[in-house]
Amino acid sequence: MDGKKAYSTFNGIMLGFLILTALSLAAIIFFTKSSLFSKVDEHGCNNSAGYTFSYAKNKCIKVYEEALQFNKTGSNNPQDLKAFVVFSDDNKSADIFLPGRIYALLKLQDNNVEWHDNSSSYILYNLPEKLSLTKDNQEIYYINR
Repeated sequence: MDGKKAYSTFNGIMLGFLILTALSLAAIIFFTKSSLFSKVDEHGCNNSAGYTFSYAKNKCIKVYEEALQFNKTGSNNPQDLKAFVVFSDDNKSADIFLPGRIYALLKLQDNNVEWHDNSSSYILYNLPEKLSLTKDNQEIYYINR
């Protein structure tokens, strides 16, 4: 085999390999139904685009757009980690988003709800003058109305 034929054969093999690789990659992306750069959770929410599932709303939301942001009690530091609450449309349940934790679908009864996490007790008070979140009987976050 002369040099030209060998070079042509090598180019043909490489082109075939590149086409096969591209088709394989396209098939993987198509069958997983997600791009290489997105992370979709079990509810179909694209976490990479900032969406989180809200049990109270029963849909994917951007927390920072649809939730009420709590103020940290006793602090004016904007660098403090944020906490959020999302109420259902009928105001009978809420999702609480705390730094490092998510408490989902809390059923509000008598304008408050209580839950326990390891050794701590939390209460969300939905009062006319303010929304208050306490941990072990100490207010940690609030929203004035």
